[in-house]
Amino acid sequence: MILYNTLVGFCAGIVILTVADVIRRHPRAALSGHGVVLVAVGAPLTVLSAVAALSWPLTVNPPINVAFFEPSLLLGVLALVAATALLRQGDTELDSAGYSRLRPLTWLVFAVGLMLVSIGSAIFSYGLVGDAPRAEPITGRFQGWENSTFGVVYFLAAAGCLAAPQIHTMTARFVMRWSWTVSGAFFLLFSVLNYRTHIGMLVNVGTGSNHQW
Repeated sequence: MILYNTLVGFCAGIVILTVADVIRRHPRAALSGHGVVLVAVGAPLTVLSAVAALSWPLTVNPPINVAFFEPSLLLGVLALVAATALLRQGDTELDSAGYSRLRPLTWLVFAVGLMLVSIGSAIFSYGLVGDAPRAEPITGRFQGWENSTFGVVYFLAAAGCLAAPQIHTMTARFVMRWSWTVSGAFFLLFSVLNYRTHIGMLVNVGTGSNHQW
């Protein structure tokens, strides 16, 4: 079993949080430092998501490749595009003309929101996200929460995407900022936790040990 979801989730969380911070800093929203961060995490996010989406390494639960890695691949590409735009503009304010240039991209983000709504509904309908196996320390001891939690987080991230075409309004920026801050923080922190739990699971499976924490 090949696990890419630790680094993919880590990078995805940072991308989402970085974009939320750009929106928080409005109107001084085009910051070159944010562009550097988006390149640093967007590159591995794109590569690993592409490999996972094309090769289907998670044979234990193949639908996760569709629900997790395909959106992550698109997020990685969008991160690199956004990084290019931020680095080209530099540390300048994003005026009304800048928002006009963003409009085609906001509709793409809106379409991603529709994708996330569809995936979120599939998570609830089909029980797509299974509980951690008993061999996995920490999370394997708590059952029955992952599917519903991920469904809610997908819907939350989708809310920010669906508000994107109205980015010129304060209400839309508020929704985008907070929905992406919360969902991005979840992906980041859950992936950080998974570095410990997945290593522990592989140790348990490989050596026959029974580490629970």
